[in-house]
Amino acid sequence: MDLFEAIRTRRSHRTFERREVEPEKIGAILDAAHWAPSPANSQPWEFILVTGEKSRRRLYELSEQAKKTGRVEVRGFSYVRPLPQGVAEESGEDVALRQYSLAFLKNVPVIIGVVGLPVSPTQQRGQETYDSYKYSCGAVIENILLAATALGLGSLWFTLFNQQLLRQFLGVDPSKHLVALVCIGYPAISAPDPGRLPLETKVRRLEI
Repeated sequence: MDLFEAIRTRRSHRTFERREVEPEKIGAILDAAHWAPSPANSQPWEFILVTGEKSRRRLYELSEQAKKTGRVEVRGFSYVRPLPQGVAEESGEDVALRQYSLAFLKNVPVIIGVVGLPVSPTQQRGQETYDSYKYSCGAVIENILLAATALGLGSLWFTLFNQQLLRQFLGVDPSKHLVALVCIGYPAISAPDPGRLPLETKVRRLEI
Protein backbone atom coordinates (compact mmCIF):
# COMPACT_ATOMS: atom_id res chain seq x y z
CA MET A 1 0.00 0.00 0.00
CA ASP A 2 1.23 3.49 -0.86
CA LEU A 3 2.20 5.61 2.17
CA PHE A 4 -0.29 8.37 1.37
CA GLU A 5 -3.07 5.82 0.95
CA ALA A 6 -2.23 4.37 4.38
CA ILE A 7 -2.35 7.85 5.91
CA ARG A 8 -5.75 8.62 4.40
CA THR A 9 -7.34 5.22 5.06
CA ARG A 10 -6.14 4.65 8.63
CA ARG A 11 -9.10 4.32 11.00
CA SER A 12 -9.67 3.62 14.69
CA HIS A 13 -11.18 0.14 15.05
CA ARG A 14 -12.94 -1.30 18.09
CA THR A 15 -14.36 -4.48 16.53
CA PHE A 16 -11.95 -7.24 15.54
CA GLU A 17 -12.20 -10.69 14.00
CA ARG A 18 -11.24 -13.70 16.12
CA ARG A 19 -8.28 -14.26 13.85
CA GLU A 20 -4.63 -14.37 14.83
CA VAL A 21 -2.20 -11.87 13.37
CA GLU A 22 0.73 -13.47 11.56
CA PRO A 23 4.02 -13.25 13.52
CA GLU A 24 5.80 -11.73 10.52
CA LYS A 25 3.29 -8.88 10.46
CA ILE A 26 3.76 -8.22 14.16
CA GLY A 27 7.50 -8.19 13.61
CA ALA A 28 7.18 -5.76 10.69
CA ILE A 29 5.02 -3.42 12.79
CA LEU A 30 7.47 -3.43 15.70
CA ASP A 31 10.36 -2.80 13.30
CA ALA A 32 8.51 0.19 11.80
CA ALA A 33 7.86 1.50 15.32
CA HIS A 34 11.53 1.20 16.24
CA TRP A 35 12.52 3.39 13.26
CA ALA A 36 10.59 6.40 14.58
CA PRO A 37 12.56 9.64 15.02
CA SER A 38 13.70 10.87 18.43
CA PRO A 39 15.83 13.75 19.78
CA ALA A 40 19.55 12.94 19.43
CA ASN A 41 18.47 9.45 18.36
CA SER A 42 17.84 8.69 22.04
CA GLN A 43 15.18 6.07 21.19
CA PRO A 44 13.38 6.55 24.55
CA TRP A 45 10.89 3.72 24.16
CA GLU A 46 10.24 0.08 24.96
CA PHE A 47 7.49 -2.26 23.78
CA ILE A 48 5.39 -4.80 25.63
CA LEU A 49 3.75 -7.34 23.33
CA VAL A 50 0.54 -8.77 24.79
CA THR A 51 -1.02 -11.72 22.94
CA GLY A 52 -2.13 -14.11 25.69
CA GLU A 53 -5.86 -14.43 26.33
CA LYS A 54 -5.53 -14.24 30.12
CA SER A 55 -3.39 -11.12 29.91
CA ARG A 56 -5.82 -9.41 27.52
CA ARG A 57 -8.72 -10.23 29.81
CA ARG A 58 -6.84 -8.79 32.78
CA LEU A 59 -6.15 -5.61 30.79
CA TYR A 60 -9.87 -5.42 30.13
CA GLU A 61 -10.71 -5.83 33.83
CA LEU A 62 -8.23 -3.16 34.90
CA SER A 63 -9.44 -0.75 32.22
CA GLU A 64 -13.04 -1.32 33.31
CA GLN A 65 -11.97 -0.48 36.86
CA ALA A 66 -10.33 2.74 35.67
CA LYS A 67 -13.39 3.64 33.62
CA LYS A 68 -15.69 3.31 36.62
CA THR A 69 -13.52 5.54 38.78
CA GLY A 70 -12.75 8.02 36.00
CA ARG A 71 -9.03 7.76 36.77
CA VAL A 72 -7.76 7.28 33.25
CA GLU A 73 -4.55 8.19 31.47
CA VAL A 74 -6.03 10.46 28.77
CA ARG A 75 -9.66 11.36 28.11
CA GLY A 76 -10.65 11.95 24.54
CA PHE A 77 -13.38 14.31 23.40
CA SER A 78 -15.24 11.32 21.94
CA TYR A 79 -16.13 10.33 25.51
CA VAL A 80 -18.01 13.58 26.14
CA ARG A 81 -21.78 13.29 25.74
CA PRO A 82 -24.71 15.48 26.88
CA LEU A 83 -25.70 14.93 30.50
CA PRO A 84 -28.81 12.69 30.69
CA GLN A 85 -31.94 14.13 32.27
CA GLY A 86 -32.16 13.60 36.01
CA VAL A 87 -28.41 13.19 36.47
CA ALA A 88 -27.05 16.21 38.29
CA GLU A 89 -24.30 14.80 40.50
CA GLU A 90 -22.08 13.60 37.67
CA SER A 91 -20.56 15.22 34.64
CA GLY A 92 -21.71 14.13 31.21
CA GLU A 93 -18.17 12.95 30.56
CA ASP A 94 -18.24 10.62 33.55
CA VAL A 95 -21.55 9.13 32.42
CA ALA A 96 -20.17 8.60 28.92
CA LEU A 97 -17.07 6.90 30.28
CA ARG A 98 -19.21 4.31 32.06
CA GLN A 99 -21.25 3.66 28.91
CA TYR A 100 -18.18 3.22 26.69
CA SER A 101 -17.68 -0.50 25.93
CA LEU A 102 -14.22 -1.96 26.38
CA ALA A 103 -15.19 -5.50 25.32
CA PHE A 104 -12.85 -5.35 22.33
CA LEU A 105 -9.88 -5.63 24.71
CA LYS A 106 -10.85 -9.26 25.36
CA ASN A 107 -11.01 -10.12 21.65
CA VAL A 108 -8.28 -8.11 19.95
CA PRO A 109 -5.43 -10.57 19.24
CA VAL A 110 -2.49 -8.19 19.73
CA ILE A 111 -1.91 -5.30 22.12
CA ILE A 112 1.34 -3.35 22.06
CA GLY A 113 2.22 -1.36 25.15
CA VAL A 114 4.35 1.67 24.28
CA VAL A 115 6.54 2.59 27.23
CA GLY A 116 8.37 5.92 27.39
CA LEU A 117 11.70 6.43 29.14
CA PRO A 118 11.58 9.91 30.75
CA VAL A 119 15.30 9.95 31.54
CA SER A 120 17.65 8.65 28.86
CA PRO A 121 21.47 8.93 28.88
CA THR A 122 21.34 11.86 26.45
CA GLN A 123 18.64 13.72 28.41
CA GLN A 124 19.77 13.40 32.03
CA ARG A 125 21.01 16.63 33.64
CA GLY A 126 21.44 16.22 37.38
CA GLN A 127 17.99 15.59 38.87
CA GLU A 128 16.07 17.08 35.95
CA THR A 129 13.93 15.04 33.58
CA TYR A 130 12.67 16.02 30.17
CA ASP A 131 9.41 15.16 28.42
CA SER A 132 10.69 14.86 24.85
CA TYR A 133 10.14 11.10 25.16
CA LYS A 134 6.39 11.77 24.85
CA TYR A 135 6.83 13.24 21.38
CA SER A 136 9.08 10.36 20.37
CA CYS A 137 6.49 7.85 21.57
CA GLY A 138 3.83 9.73 19.60
CA ALA A 139 5.93 9.18 16.48
CA VAL A 140 6.32 5.51 17.43
CA ILE A 141 2.55 5.09 17.75
CA GLU A 142 1.90 6.74 14.40
CA ASN A 143 4.37 4.35 12.76
CA ILE A 144 2.53 1.42 14.36
CA LEU A 145 -0.86 2.65 13.14
CA LEU A 146 0.34 3.26 9.58
CA ALA A 147 2.25 -0.03 9.37
CA ALA A 148 -0.83 -1.92 10.57
CA THR A 149 -2.99 -0.18 7.96
CA ALA A 150 -0.49 -0.95 5.19
CA LEU A 151 -0.61 -4.63 6.18
CA GLY A 152 -4.40 -4.80 6.02
CA LEU A 153 -4.93 -4.64 9.79
CA GLY A 154 -7.05 -2.43 11.99
CA SER A 155 -5.69 -0.57 14.99
CA LEU A 156 -6.63 1.63 17.92
CA TRP A 157 -4.57 4.11 19.96
CA PHE A 158 -5.91 3.36 23.46
CA THR A 159 -5.36 5.44 26.62
CA LEU A 160 -8.46 4.70 28.71
CA PHE A 161 -6.52 3.07 31.53
CA ASN A 162 -5.09 3.81 34.96
CA GLN A 163 -1.33 4.33 34.73
CA GLN A 164 -0.50 2.88 38.14
CA LEU A 165 -2.65 -0.25 37.81
CA LEU A 166 -1.43 -1.19 34.34
CA ARG A 167 2.18 -0.34 35.06
CA GLN A 168 2.10 -2.75 37.98
CA PHE A 169 0.38 -5.52 35.99
CA LEU A 170 2.71 -5.19 32.99
CA GLY A 171 5.84 -4.97 35.10
CA VAL A 172 6.75 -1.45 34.02
CA ASP A 173 9.29 0.23 36.27
CA PRO A 174 7.86 3.26 38.18
CA SER A 175 10.50 5.47 36.56
CA LYS A 176 8.98 4.74 33.15
CA HIS A 177 5.70 5.88 31.62
CA LEU A 178 3.15 3.64 29.90
CA VAL A 179 2.19 6.10 27.16
CA ALA A 180 -0.44 4.03 25.35
CA LEU A 181 -1.76 0.62 24.41
CA VAL A 182 -2.14 0.02 20.68
CA CYS A 183 -4.71 -2.64 19.76
CA ILE A 184 -4.09 -4.51 16.48
CA GLY A 185 -6.11 -7.11 14.62
CA TYR A 186 -8.15 -7.82 11.53
CA PRO A 187 -11.15 -5.45 11.59
CA ALA A 188 -14.56 -7.10 11.70
CA ILE A 189 -16.33 -4.09 10.19
CA SER A 190 -15.31 -1.04 8.22
CA ALA A 191 -14.84 2.11 10.25
CA PRO A 192 -16.47 5.29 8.89
CA ASP A 193 -14.48 8.11 7.35
CA PRO A 194 -13.98 10.61 10.19
CA GLY A 195 -13.55 13.51 7.77
CA ARG A 196 -11.29 16.50 8.18
CA LEU A 197 -11.75 20.25 8.40
CA PRO A 198 -10.66 22.12 5.26
CA LEU A 199 -6.88 22.17 5.11
CA GLU A 200 -6.80 25.89 4.41
CA THR A 201 -8.30 26.52 7.87
CA LYS A 202 -5.23 24.88 9.43
CA VAL A 203 -2.46 26.54 7.42
CA ARG A 204 -0.95 29.97 8.01
CA ARG A 205 1.63 31.21 5.53
CA LEU A 206 4.58 33.53 6.05
CA GLU A 207 5.87 34.60 2.65
CA ILE A 208 8.10 37.52 3.63
